[in-house]
Amino acid sequence: MKKKEKPTRVKRKPNMLEALSAVIVLLVIFFFGSLADLSAPALIGVAVCWVVFIGWRCGYSWAEMEEYTADKIKSAAPAMSVLIAVGFLLGSWMYSGTIPMFIYYGVQLVSEKWILVSAFALCAIFSTCTGTSWGSAATAGIAMMGIATAMPNVNIAAVAGACYTGAIFGDKLSPLSDTTILAALSTKNDIFDHIRHMSRTVVPAAAVGVIIYVIMGISTTTTGAGLPENTLQLLNTLDTAFNWNIIVLIPLVIVVYGAVTKKPSTVVMMLSAMVALLIGIFYQGFDLQDGVSALYNGFNLEMVENAREGFAAANAGDDAMALLNRGGLASMLKSFILIYICFYFAGIMEQIGAIEVLLGKLLTSVKTRFGLIFATSISVIVLVAIGGSSSLALILTGEMYSEKYKEMGLSTLNLSRTMEDFGTGLAGFIPWSGSGVYYPSVLGVPIIQYLPYCFMSYAVWVLAYVYAATGICIKPLEKETAEETPLEEAK
Repeated sequence: MKKKEKPTRVKRKPNMLEALSAVIVLLVIFFFGSLADLSAPALIGVAVCWVVFIGWRCGYSWAEMEEYTADKIKSAAPAMSVLIAVGFLLGSWMYSGTIPMFIYYGVQLVSEKWILVSAFALCAIFSTCTGTSWGSAATAGIAMMGIATAMPNVNIAAVAGACYTGAIFGDKLSPLSDTTILAALSTKNDIFDHIRHMSRTVVPAAAVGVIIYVIMGISTTTTGAGLPENTLQLLNTLDTAFNWNIIVLIPLVIVVYGAVTKKPSTVVMMLSAMVALLIGIFYQGFDLQDGVSALYNGFNLEMVENAREGFAAANAGDDAMALLNRGGLASMLKSFILIYICFYFAGIMEQIGAIEVLLGKLLTSVKTRFGLIFATSISVIVLVAIGGSSSLALILTGEMYSEKYKEMGLSTLNLSRTMEDFGTGLAGFIPWSGSGVYYPSVLGVPIIQYLPYCFMSYAVWVLAYVYAATGICIKPLEKETAEETPLEEAK
């Protein structure tokens, strides 16, 4: 007798309840998990199990879901390589004295009252010039966090918030930024037209943030008696452990040059790490074996003992240990695991059509200008939350909404701006996203702690909705068409 063939399962899209349940389960698990300080990879694993169950209900086999997510994970290779490079970069920059030099002179030059403004400004300048928020946080951000750690009366979480929003400032406005380029391309706008329109929310919002940082700084209570004893001990440890010379800044120059000239970020960071390794060996006088160890396990003050006679890491103090003993590829392993699992969740949600179900009805219900911009913002937020990536959200939202903006007589510059208002930088607030893992790892502060101090981000959102409600800084389609008509007639 012939074996009975298994009936082919009919595939369908999830209904609204099924699609919504996947997002609700994810949010609830992370909310209560963060309160109980549970492992993030384990939490997202539970959410993956639930969305796999939804996929099975919709007719998809595990083999089909696994095959689709495998392709999805391949697309994460660039992000994975950046994490490797950042791990090497942090360990080698400690080893070479690049970051310690920033801390040593920064503590003496930046006052406690101006640390928040300085952190925002330095990260904003770096990210605007280079177009990379990750790179800004890993260089200027780490330096400012180191300086802040050495100051007794400074709110470390607030400094992390200032570093984060400073890094995001350039990510929104720099013509070198991936998200800025994507927002312009997906809506078919000139990138500089997009940046000019984008600046109408970002620049005023940044001014609001700076004013708040100034007020917070002025309100900071200082002793007025000079640097405290633990900070003086830190400076003495740094001065004893490292040699200071402008040559130590070469690794930073390499990263800035590479970013400005649009060289591959991973290659540039790895090159910078290798140069830093050489500086640590030939200028600082550290052992090659310790340098290789710093690339993987991170820098450790005990490495200095072999190069500085009489130096004892045990006498350096807790502040120096916490500040300098860091970096290395091993410090990024948790980020690797989390990003890998996150792509399973995002891939299955995309494959079974849950994203389309969640956002499809928004378009049909939009009737007003405010409703359109509000729907755009919700779509971006949902896509970033589900996919853990602003890039995916910008591409999909641009494709979904461009025609709707034109139908309602609005320039798609309003769309590209709204996409960046709510998409660029949002991932850093989401614990299961790549950025949500990266920034806390680099800045050393959990999301829940720096979240209240990201004033620029909140001001951008408020301004976006105010403009949508009032019509201020909203560009009509008619004006755009009128500007193009003479050019068309001239042809």
